[in-house]
Amino acid sequence: MSPEQADAWHKAGTENGGTAVEDPPGVRSGGMGDLDLAYLRDPDGNKLCALHRMGS
Repeated sequence: MSPEQADAWHKAGTENGGTAVEDPPGVRSGGMGDLDLAYLRDPDGNKLCALHRMGS
């Protein structure tokens, strides 16, 4: 998934009943390198994540 797709996914999710959780979508650095992450909870309360490994 590209960063643009992750952002579009997050936007569509929040516009259709999902709730933004964690930090806003964006790049985070960690043990697995730089990841572009977007988290939300769906209307049933499931936590979902879209991610893009930077450099892939």
